[in-house]
Formats: sequence, structure tokens, C-alpha cells
Amino acid sequence: MILLPNQSIHLWLIDYRTVDLDDQRDNFEQWLSDDEREKLARYSRPALRDQQLITRAGVRAALSEYSDSVQPVHWAFEISERGKPAVAGDGPIPELSFNLSHSGDWLALGVSVDLPIGVDLQRRDHNKPVTELAERFFSPEEAQTLLDLPAERQEAYFFQLWTLKEAYLKARGLGIAEGLDKACFDIDNNGLITASFDPVLNEAPDEWQFHYFELDDDYCLSVALKQPAAQDASPLIYKLVPGGPVSALERVGHQIQVR
Repeated sequence: MILLPNQSIHLWLIDYRTVDLDDQRDNFEQWLSDDEREKLARYSRPALRDQQLITRAGVRAALSEYSDSVQPVHWAFEISERGKPAVAGDGPIPELSFNLSHSGDWLALGVSVDLPIGVDLQRRDHNKPVTELAERFFSPEEAQTLLDLPAERQEAYFFQLWTLKEAYLKARGLGIAEGLDKACFDIDNNGLITASFDPVLNEAPDEWQFHYFELDDDYCLSVALKQPAAQDASPLIYKLVPGGPVSALERVGHQIQVR
């Protein structure tokens, strides 16, 4: 069992490529609720259906690491009006908060205790016109900061800001149409993140803390937690194979060592 202290963050990473569905499919499907199995059956594309199966099984397997008695099949979930999943209030360990994101070959799950948390993982698309997107979706100050960077740094910086924004909005249960240009971030040369919020968000930046990481060469991962930055909750990071082993991961600076 893994202990999750209050005011802490755990990040769980699952590499879809490491999951053997030929061996685990029946097991994973038995973990799901009837409603989840019905939703899976509606996917017409087998690859997408398999990804969703691993995602749902992965969430259950990770949460079960916090208990010696709650098996993956025992979890129940509820969905907010805005579509954000949560542990059901009448289910086991309802104080656990979580958020998930997947992109490319990876699934990321952030877990905390009784604190709003948001996670966003993005595989960098090297064909994206990042300066044009920044001018369209970011604040004018953010877009100018990006434009002022050397060309070789612009793509990485764009995805760092994008994932920070999405992580914050997901923690709030908001959509990207409600605030990509209203939650603003700056990252200095030492990696220090500074946030500023438009008054319409009715939030104080010092009530939040933010973390970003690099995963492999082409992934950017950010986490938002509603907890004052003075109460540092630097995440502990685990790699999980649902139905298989768990391993703690190290990081060097912002780079997660996943191999």
C-alpha cells in the first residue's frame, strides 16, 4: 500500500505500449461497471476502445494502491455537471481527488486528498504553428514573450504554457473556451512558474501551485493543485502497469526518467 499524505500530489504514468491486453482484457473488463462496459461497446474503432479500457482499468488500479482492501472492481465514480470524474461520495475513500490526461502512448493520473487537482499531458506536434496559436489563444503578454524567444525554444515554451493552462482549467472544472487567455503564466530561466488570473476567474494565484515536467522527448506534463505555493507539494511519480508492477520514478530537474 502507498501512503498519500495530505497536501501532497502523486502522479501515475501508464505507458499504453506496456499493457498486454491479450492477457489482461477479461480481467480489466470485469473491473468495470455495467455502465462503463456499455460505453466501451459503443466505440467502433478497436484501437480507441482498447485505449479506453486501459485508461479505465489504470485509474482503478492506481487508486487501489492506496488501500489493502479496496480492489479495482470496488471503485465507483460520479461525473460532475461539467463532465469531470470523481470518486463517488458513497464509495470507498471518497476523499481522494484525481484527474487524468492522455496523449500519444501515455496516460497521466494525478491524485491528491480533498484538493482540486488538474493534469494535462500533451505530445508535442512539431507541425503546430505555435506562434499563431499563441496570438490566438494566449494573453498578449504571453504571446509576446513567446515571440521574443529564440525559434528553437518557442515550441517547448508554448506547450509548457498550454498544459499549465489546461491543468488549471481542468482543476476548476472549466472548459478551455472559458479561460485560456485568462489564466496566464510565465516561466523564468530557472523554471519558476508565476501565475496571474483575470478577475473574472475570481481566484487568487497564491492559492494555487503549479508543476510542469518533460516526459520522454516529445511530451509535456503539467499539474495544478489548489494549495498555496508555500505548502510545496512537489509530486512523487510512479509508473504503473495495470494488473502488474508499480515502480517509483526519479526526475532530474523537470525531466522524468521513465526508462
